[in-house]
Amino acid sequence: MRGRTVGLLEPLVDPGVRAGIADVLAAALAGPDDLLADYAAVPAGAGIVGLILGPGTLLTAAHVERLPDLRVVASTSTGFDHIAVGAVTARGAWVTNVVDYCTDEVADHALALMLDLLRGVSQADRLVRRGHWASQATGARRIAGTALGTVGFGRIAQAVACRAVALGMHVSAFDPGRRLQDFDRLGVRRCTSLGELLASADIVSLHAPLAEDTRGLIDSAALAATRRGAFLVNVARGGLVDQQALVAALESGQLAGAALDVLETEPPADSDPLLSQDRVVITPHIAWESPASRRVVFIRAARCVAAVLTGREPDDVVGRPDSRAALR
Repeated sequence: MRGRTVGLLEPLVDPGVRAGIADVLAAALAGPDDLLADYAAVPAGAGIVGLILGPGTLLTAAHVERLPDLRVVASTSTGFDHIAVGAVTARGAWVTNVVDYCTDEVADHALALMLDLLRGVSQADRLVRRGHWASQATGARRIAGTALGTVGFGRIAQAVACRAVALGMHVSAFDPGRRLQDFDRLGVRRCTSLGELLASADIVSLHAPLAEDTRGLIDSAALAATRRGAFLVNVARGGLVDQQALVAALESGQLAGAALDVLETEPPADSDPLLSQDRVVITPHIAWESPASRRVVFIRAARCVAAVLTGREPDDVVGRPDSRAALR
């Protein structure tokens, strides 16, 4: 019988975490020729039945064409816009993600970026290193009383709202898909349109998924509708923001600053104009990161793969096979 291979496309995974993945897959890869294999790029060929990959790896329809035995693709992230879901399901394979594994980490990171912008921490540090010692150079603001608006109001945005309310911020949110109770329970004002939220917020924090109807959501028109001198925070997906429009809004003073954990292109090119903006804080897609979340996300992705390979339906399904071939 031909061996089965599960590809792990995470070159920086901790050895201890990799051992945990192998333990989870042990029963599913019990044959003498079965293995968990590490790949730096998407592999091709027969026998590859599963892939475990994060948002740093793009899985295209062309890749899927070269994987005739593929049965499951497990994303080590909540987002799955890096996966050609339709091509995978047409192949008769499952697509899964991992939800609610880093809610606290991302909420904490979003809040840290907001406080950095409001108090001018990173900007002040850069000025000091350049020889400037001036207490009023960054225009630091009071945190209590700040108007925070979240675009999206799922788990992470709600966790951000809890933290912000505790600091005395006034929180609003726009998310037409959420029940009114979600807002009332946390003391958050519900906006009925994106424009209403943008016009009323000192800080706009993005917590929406990336989809066709949200790509470029924060464009030149949205930024023009934003309260002048506001801040933008993005810990969701880089594609939500039109970066050219963002740079223009920063240069015109329409935005006072931005803090970004995600970009349209990661890592950015040396010529990316955002890198030369003193009023921009950029972190390298680390909002999700902690030792606990790093382990949990890989183990849960591995469990999804193990479920499919042992004839069970996985958790956190975002794409079902067009046929039931994945459960054979």
